[in-house]
Amino acid sequence: MLSGTTMSDPVADRIERALKRIEVAAAAQTQARARLETRNATLRARIESALVDLDALIARERELEAQLAGDEGDVQEEQG
Repeated sequence: MLSGTTMSDPVADRIERALKRIEVAAAAQTQARARLETRNATLRARIESALVDLDALIARERELEAQLAGDEGDVQEEQG
């Protein structure tokens, strides 16, 4: 109660409804944040996996290039 005055039931009801809306909104925000964090973790894991795959592909291509360069050197030595 404020300054010795009493709140009427309609005012108290409005305050209660407003507080309930705030609580519902806060809960929804918490759930939305949790969903975003889950999606972010999933996306991060997928990106990390893709980068590992790309690194392996690049390494394999470098090995093939090195083998081809070595084979060309062998052919030139045989011709020389």
